[in-house]
Amino acid sequence: MKLGVHVSVAGGVDQAIDRAAALGCNTFQIFISNPRGWRPTMMPEADTSRFKEKYHADNMQEAFAHSIYLINLASPNEYLREQSIESLISGLVNTERLGLKYLVTHIGSHQGDGLEIGIERVVDCLSQILSDTTCCATLLLENTAGAGNLVGKNFKELGDIIKKSGSNRLGICLDTAHAFEQGYELHTADGLERMIAEIDEHVGLNRLHAIHLNDSMTELGTCRDRHENYGQGHIGEEGLTRIINHPKLKDLPFVMETPEIKEGGGTRALIDHIRSLRKD
Repeated sequence: MKLGVHVSVAGGVDQAIDRAAALGCNTFQIFISNPRGWRPTMMPEADTSRFKEKYHADNMQEAFAHSIYLINLASPNEYLREQSIESLISGLVNTERLGLKYLVTHIGSHQGDGLEIGIERVVDCLSQILSDTTCCATLLLENTAGAGNLVGKNFKELGDIIKKSGSNRLGICLDTAHAFEQGYELHTADGLERMIAEIDEHVGLNRLHAIHLNDSMTELGTCRDRHENYGQGHIGEEGLTRIINHPKLKDLPFVMETPEIKEGGGTRALIDHIRSLRKD
């Protein structure tokens, strides 16, 4: 089972691998630049080399990077779109230089201009990003809980963006908390099957490359993005355990971004517990 957490790169990007390995993870997620700043950075070759050496030595499997929080490809503000484009280009290049396959990103908000216009802006931005990074990693669009005017709240919207972009370097990252908060009934077996069928119809399961394994602090359909520790939220342990054992999902990398992880308490025990729930 590919299971891990979001880990810090403090002290050097290679330190993330040490932290992940110490927690019993065989996958993980990192930010490769300040998640709350626009400034693009190019990682030194010495840092990327150390990272790749440790990554292979510790037998990590399909770790991935996450873009900064400020990304808004659907914004009516041209400056924000340009900054988002530059940040994602830098992020994809660094992801590739680290030897990772995937960079996850949020899409952003059309801010009241309408979904159709928002999607057009996103597709235009993605066209520039992908054309300027032809040798680089795959960009994964993350589904959103759907508050306000966010784009990508369901898999039809994500599928429309990918189809209009026409690139094989686009995929998706499923966030289970966001899906539940949007209204996908992941606490039930039937609800999980309906969501998987929707992904397959509109996106294609072959484009689903990573899962954020988060429980939800808020109830079904609230559109409020609040992560909860594994099994302690409204999806619940039964629902999440069904996800990690589903034959169409079980081989994907699962990464948690939950309060318990951020606080650092009991993470190794939690990883071991979730592995014990896996029915191989």
